[in-house]
Amino acid sequence: MAANDVTAERTPNPIAHARAIRLIRIAVLFIAGVAIAFTAPMHEQLGFNTLITAFTLGAVGVSLFIEWFAIRPQSGSPVTLLLAVVALIAAVILPFTGSIIGFAVTVASWALASALLEFVGATTRERRDATLLGVLGILLSILILLVREDQVAILGFFGAYAFIAAVFLGISAFDSPQPRSPVESTR
Repeated sequence: MAANDVTAERTPNPIAHARAIRLIRIAVLFIAGVAIAFTAPMHEQLGFNTLITAFTLGAVGVSLFIEWFAIRPQSGSPVTLLLAVVALIAAVILPFTGSIIGFAVTVASWALASALLEFVGATTRERRDATLLGVLGILLSILILLVREDQVAILGFFGAYAFIAAVFLGISAFDSPQPRSPVESTR
């Protein structure tokens, strides 16, 4: 009996590990939402808007790459890697846009590409948040294209997307069932 307890203590909890990895993306999105909300006086500057959006997309891309690297052995799906690549490409393109229309089209393109990848991911992954993130991405893309001339609204919608995505990803991360220990399963 004591040998089982020692083995159970040394066995890593895969759900806790996956949760910790996903919390990186959640933290990035939440911090971006807070940063966007509390820097409202600076939203009239296109340079600031592109900088904070590019930084957020770059950080999301890196967090997705870390998540893909961590889950690659369990999942053969490249969706997380593709999401990371799309976010990093958008982060690199954003500083070179130079106009409000370029800013709007780049962010809307990223949102639409990410949404479509999330829908593909919903068919290959067991996570329930992929469909919601896909819907949020499409909604973000539509809203940005509707207000493509208003950089404050574009950044505001992006900040709202970051907050909502962080909340739902956080709920999803902690909604996963906890694995039972071998001792509990024998009782």
